[in-house]
Amino acid sequence: MPTKNVLIEKLGVHLEHTQSLAPVASRVLATLIITGQKGTTFEELVTEICASKSTISTHLTYLQTIKRVDYFTKHGDRKKYFIPTKCGLLERMEEMLECWKDEKQLHLDIIKYKSKRNEEAQNESDTFDLEFHNDYLSFLEHAESSISRLKDKLNDKINKE
Repeated sequence: MPTKNVLIEKLGVHLEHTQSLAPVASRVLATLIITGQKGTTFEELVTEICASKSTISTHLTYLQTIKRVDYFTKHGDRKKYFIPTKCGLLERMEEMLECWKDEKQLHLDIIKYKSKRNEEAQNESDTFDLEFHNDYLSFLEHAESSISRLKDKLNDKINKE
């Protein structure tokens, strides 16, 4: 089982690449995701990530601006406890669905083009094999359906809170 620090680094690299976040911002978000809803204080982030206060502050502010991070306070405690926003995950799911929708349309256009070319082909060797495109469209349909169900469940949970 990976240690917390190894997991934060792996998730941080993943977030850096998939969400175009700066390295420190991705490590801040990864730390908050791994810590969960109990929250992480600013001081804990500075210690955990081994970055300066100004660097952590800059990236926390940015993550709050793009609505990926939120905070709460506890009665009698002057500290802010930072947590990942649930709406950030919902937005990411929506981005995935939009991307897949565009990919589906692209593959439908390619199939239409290649099918027309196949009809006009004089020789069997001049025809396109459409199996990959059809399989990929089937995969996208299943993926969209799964993400949509997950998104609906998360939305329901958020609305109940």
